[in-house]
Amino acid sequence: MKLPSTFLHDLVLTLTKSEKRYLKVQTGAGSKDYLELLDALLAQKTYDEAKLITDNKDANFVKYLAVNKRYLYALILRLLAQFNTKSIEDQVRAKGRAAKVLMRKGLFQAARKEVKQAQKLADKYEFFELQVMLCGLQKKLTQKQKTLKQEESYTRQLFELEREALVQLANVNEYWYLAQRVARMQTRFQKIQNEAQRQQLLELGQTPQFLKPELATNFRSKLYFYQANATYQFMQGEVKKAHQVNEQFLNLLEAHPHFLALYAENYLATLNNMLIDSLIIKEFDALETGIQRLEKTLQRPEFRQMKNMESRVFRQRYLLLINWSLSQQDYAGTLPLVPEIEAGLERFGHKIEKHHRITFYYLLAYLLFLNGRYDEALGWVNRILNDNNEDVVKEIYFFARTLNLLIHFELGNDDLLASLLLSTPKYLRSRRPIYATEKALFRFLGKLLAAPNRKNKQVLVSGFMAEVARLAQEQHERRVFNYLDLRLWRNSTRF
Repeated sequence: MKLPSTFLHDLVLTLTKSEKRYLKVQTGAGSKDYLELLDALLAQKTYDEAKLITDNKDANFVKYLAVNKRYLYALILRLLAQFNTKSIEDQVRAKGRAAKVLMRKGLFQAARKEVKQAQKLADKYEFFELQVMLCGLQKKLTQKQKTLKQEESYTRQLFELEREALVQLANVNEYWYLAQRVARMQTRFQKIQNEAQRQQLLELGQTPQFLKPELATNFRSKLYFYQANATYQFMQGEVKKAHQVNEQFLNLLEAHPHFLALYAENYLATLNNMLIDSLIIKEFDALETGIQRLEKTLQRPEFRQMKNMESRVFRQRYLLLINWSLSQQDYAGTLPLVPEIEAGLERFGHKIEKHHRITFYYLLAYLLFLNGRYDEALGWVNRILNDNNEDVVKEIYFFARTLNLLIHFELGNDDLLASLLLSTPKYLRSRRPIYATEKALFRFLGKLLAAPNRKNKQVLVSGFMAEVARLAQEQHERRVFNYLDLRLWRNSTRF
């Protein structure tokens, strides 16, 4: 099968320094065509096969490029699988493989010991899939150890062990399916917007899995239950109930540290959801406590194996703090955080996912704009406008254009502003419908530029602010005010 060219390039770009070093060590000394291909791919930010061939026309790997690409892709996947064998599941599987080797060599007692050790881990962490696999190995051992007289109690025990694992696995599957159905509805609807959607969600809420939490008979099922329930409550607008469910999820994991290490990723995602819930329902004491909880993860041993923990905690903490200050209209109080945020963005760079970096850029620009620091605000908004790849958080790219207009107005760049009042609506119209609030703003700025004197400007400002106050009450305009609350702009130095 032909390997899509971008698959290899995408994989290569995700390699960390330690993974690259591991690849070089494992492939040994000496020049190799596929390693030269690796270096050439690393040099390209965007995959361009024609340029790859042109720039490396004298390299051997170009002669058999398709073969080298397939080989390098398979090699990286195989070596990364070896490199990342540190999880508990990997340890169980490794013991299972060791038992198979020992069985092939006729060393049945040693094989049984490996299986028993693996079984203890599988029991502790509720790896039901692996328990079934280990039961299969024990059955094979029973057949091969013909000299060992098997008692009926042992056979029964093995039978019960596998049957229980299958029952629990079915229970996990039920709750996984429940969580997926709710998540799929959230992806489609976000929040419930009409009666048909509400009925569809309520029907899901009447299932036995929802009504009887005790039907979740293992740890993983309980986590899926809380995940589904929190999303269910949030979609209905019951944010306080969603907050409570997320709190239960976190408490359950914190009470079982060995499971916390296993589901650390789920913990962080749920903690982030709970912090956002706290912000929405204005439970600021809970928000402060939650941020402290987030910071403590850097000291907890359960999170040490997670990649980029510092950058993740930085990102979650400061995005919440900025949004907290905006919700409280405490713009000046957050200004001391700006240097810390700038330093963090510089330090962590691309360890922070692009959509989060773009969010930071916008929030910093908006915050600085509200504090009258227009030159600095322009610097941050330009980072967004100069990025032509609008592949994530598209709304931010759209509203950044409108914020850009306001910044140039405040800077007195009237000639540029006149040009932007033509290009910005055209840009937005080509991508989505223009909100009534945006249309009102564009009209207002155009009239303001043409106003002959201060008295005329004051009349325009009063009329515009009254229109903005009215628009802010309309449901379909609220999205604009979430990103750019024009009601806060009444104290412009140019009005």
